[in-house]
Amino acid sequence: MQPPHTDSVQWILEVEPKDIAYIVGTFEAYDGLAVVRTLDPKRGHIELMITPDFESDVASVVEALSREIPVQILSR
Repeated sequence: MQPPHTDSVQWILEVEPKDIAYIVGTFEAYDGLAVVRTLDPKRGHIELMITPDFESDVASVVEALSREIPVQILSR
């Protein structure tokens, strides 16, 4: 039996809690670019689950978002 295969890269971001819905909507508009999961809504911690082929595209979207709203990358 083979171990589970991971096909995604996880980034953890910290954002303002009020901006979580905006970020989710932004990534939903880019169908398939990343899946957003809220880890801690009070602290504004979200996880982006990214297909490795799209990691540079996600970086561009996160950079663009950071010009509009406070975004801190906690881990990549």
